[in-house]
Amino acid sequence: MQSSLLFPDEVKYLPSRPGVYIMKDSKGDILYIGKANVLRNRVQSYLHPSLPKVVALVKRIRTIDFIVAKSDVEALLLESNLIKKYKPPFNVRLVDDENYPYIKITNEKYPRLLKVYRINGKNGEYFGPFPHGKAIDLSIKTIRKVFPVRTCNIKIREDKAITPCLLYHMKLCSAPCAHKISAKEYNKIVESLKLFLKGEGAKIIESLKRDMERAKNNLEFEKAIIYRDELKGILSILEKQRVVTNRNVSFDIFALSLKNGLACITKISVRKGRIVYSYPFILNVPYKKEKGEILQEFLLMHPFHISNIRIYTEVALPDKKSVEAIIEKEKGLKVHIATPRGKLQRDVLSMAQENASIHLNNYIEKHKELKEKKVLENLKNLFNMDKLPMRIEGYDISDVSGVDAVGSMVVFTGGKPDKKEYRKFRIKYVKGPNDYAMLKEVLFRRFRKGEDFSQNMPDVILIDGGKGQLDAAIKIKKLLGVQVTVASLAKKEELVFLENKDQPIRLSKESEELKLLQRVRDESHRFAKAYFGVVHKKTMLGGRYEK
Repeated sequence: MQSSLLFPDEVKYLPSRPGVYIMKDSKGDILYIGKANVLRNRVQSYLHPSLPKVVALVKRIRTIDFIVAKSDVEALLLESNLIKKYKPPFNVRLVDDENYPYIKITNEKYPRLLKVYRINGKNGEYFGPFPHGKAIDLSIKTIRKVFPVRTCNIKIREDKAITPCLLYHMKLCSAPCAHKISAKEYNKIVESLKLFLKGEGAKIIESLKRDMERAKNNLEFEKAIIYRDELKGILSILEKQRVVTNRNVSFDIFALSLKNGLACITKISVRKGRIVYSYPFILNVPYKKEKGEILQEFLLMHPFHISNIRIYTEVALPDKKSVEAIIEKEKGLKVHIATPRGKLQRDVLSMAQENASIHLNNYIEKHKELKEKKVLENLKNLFNMDKLPMRIEGYDISDVSGVDAVGSMVVFTGGKPDKKEYRKFRIKYVKGPNDYAMLKEVLFRRFRKGEDFSQNMPDVILIDGGKGQLDAAIKIKKLLGVQVTVASLAKKEELVFLENKDQPIRLSKESEELKLLQRVRDESHRFAKAYFGVVHKKTMLGGRYEK
C-alpha cells in the first residue's frame, strides 16, 4: 500500500493505472473502498460531488490510500477482498450481514444437520443462505420429517448404544446413537438430503424407487416401508414447488429493487424446471449506484450465493468477464452470467422483480414501525411515564393583538398525524392579547365534561411555548383533575419544559424524539394559523363567523 495522499490537495499524484483506492477520515478509519481502471481519474470525480450522500462522504475524507493492480480483474478481486475484511460504512453491504443463516451438514461419521450463521472452515457442506432464522427453522422441520438426520452433539460409540430420545419416536431422527440404523444406511439418507438441498429432487426419487423395489424383491418389507415413506415425503415437498417449465433447465436469477437508500436483491433458483428457492437479501446502498454495480458488488462479496453455472442478472454487470473469472477462481465454478432473453427467463425475472419490490416495501414499513416505537419508548423514559405516549395532543394559539383569536388541537397517534381527531377553537371568553389565558380557555373547553371529543384522552399534552405556557397548562390540568403528562417546546432554542422539572431538557438536534415533538408543535402552529386565516378573512370582509 502506498503512503497516504491528502484529499483533495494531493489527488493529482495518483497514478493513471488500474487499482483500488481507500478513503479514510481524520482518525484513519476506512470510509469507502473503490476500484478504478484509472485511479487518478476516478478519484478526481469526487472533487465536485452533487448527490447528498456523496457530499456526506466527501466531507469526511481526509486521506486516500491506493494499491496499484496489474489488471482490472486483479483490481476487482482486491476491492472485493478488502471490502469483506474492513466492511466500510459507505460501501454496499448486507443488512445484518452476520445474521443470514445456513444449513450445515457436518462431515463426521454420522453427520449432523445444523443451523449456523457463518461459513467457517471446510468441516462440512453448507446450503443457503436463508433470509432469516424462522425460514431455516421451518425448512429444517420439514426436511427432518423426510430425512431423519440427527441435530444433537452426542458422541456416538460403536461399542455402546444409548436409549433413543423423543425425536426418534417422533420420527425426526433415525437414532444412530442407539444403533437403530447402520452407518451405511444413515449416510445414504445424508447423501439424499444433500441432493435435495442442491435441488436434485428427481435424482432422489429415482434412487428411492430403486431402493424400494430392491427391498421388496429381497422381502425386506420394513426397509421398503421406510423408502416408501421417504418417497411420499419428497413428492409432497416437490408438489409445493412451482413448475415453470417441463424442460430440464436449471439456473439462478437475481433481480433488484431500490428505495430510500436500501436495496432488495431476490435470488430465485430454478432446478429441473422447478422453483426450489426464492431468497430476499436486504442491502444498505450508501449513495446512488447503478443496478449493475450493486448486483456486481453483491455477487463478488457473497459468491456463496452462486449455486449454478448459469446465472441471470436483471441488468448487465459492468465487469461481467472479470466477475466470471473471479468466481471461477474462488469457487472453482465456471459460470456464465447473462441478462434474461428467453420467455422462461423473462417470466422468472418478472417474478423475482415483484418479490424484490414486495420484500423491500415490507422491510421499510416494518423498520419504520420499529423506529417509531423506539422513539415513543425513548419519550416514555424522557417523560418518566408508565406507558408509551401513543396519543400526543399539540396546542397553539393564533391571533393579532388579541383580535380574531383562535386555538388549535392536533393529534398524533403512534407518532403519526391523526387528522380526523384535530379540533379548532374560536376564543370566546378572553378579550385582548393574553396568550396564557387563551391557552387556558382552549384546554378547559377540551377537557371539561360534555365536549364531543373528550372521550379520547391524551397521554401527552404538548404546548407551543416555554415555561409560561407550561404553567398555564398545568393549572388547567390540576383544576380539572386530568391525568396527563404536560410538556412545552420553546421555538428559539428548542428546549423541552416538563412538569416537576426545574430545568428544561436540551435534546440533540439529530434526536428522533426532538424531531417528533417538533412535528407535533409545528403542525399545531400550522393548523392554528390556517384557521386564523379563515376567521380573519371573514372579519375583513365584514362577515360574522360562528363556531
